[in-house]
Amino acid sequence: IATGANEFLFLTRQRCRELGLPADCLVQAIGRTRDADTPEITENTLGDLESAGRPTLLFSPDNRPLDQFPEPVQHYIKHGEQLGLPSRPLISTRRPWYKMEVRAVPPILFAYLGRRNVRFIRNRVGVLPLTGFLCVYTKEPRTEFVDKIWKALMHPDTLKNLPSVGKSYGGGAIKVEPRALERLPIPEHALAEAGLVRPSKA
Repeated sequence: IATGANEFLFLTRQRCRELGLPADCLVQAIGRTRDADTPEITENTLGDLESAGRPTLLFSPDNRPLDQFPEPVQHYIKHGEQLGLPSRPLISTRRPWYKMEVRAVPPILFAYLGRRNVRFIRNRVGVLPLTGFLCVYTKEPRTEFVDKIWKALMHPDTLKNLPSVGKSYGGGAIKVEPRALERLPIPEHALAEAGLVRPSKA
């Protein structure tokens, strides 16, 4: 999700309390790859980020008319207008300007540009990612299946294949675009070790 104004729309839980923003206008989110430096995003991850003063909540009201929101939400939206946010290039394309992009929660995130060893991250708490990540969706949503897919993606021999679909930078960084990630080869033995069998093409 590209917000167009992280400083206004991506907030700490403490800041949301100060503003009086209700839960139905907020969604859990993660912004930077450095905020997800472990293989899984859990409640503990979010708690640690909050303790470190990092934002974890995206201000994401729906498209109802302004006067139908609770007063704190109205005040905050009007404050955004006073800051000139509706005229920013990305934000100006939205109708209304404060309605965020709607995206299904991805069960797996991919840090598409980074120097960390962990690239595929299991999303255990349903956070929405901002632009530092790619979303990985599985055709089968069951937790057991997603865990198996994630295990196969995290296999060292799968990760070794990332340079074949991405662009390498200095210091071990690799950038992989969405369509390129779809072509990432997953070795048969990585699937087998995860308890998966590749579907027949017949």
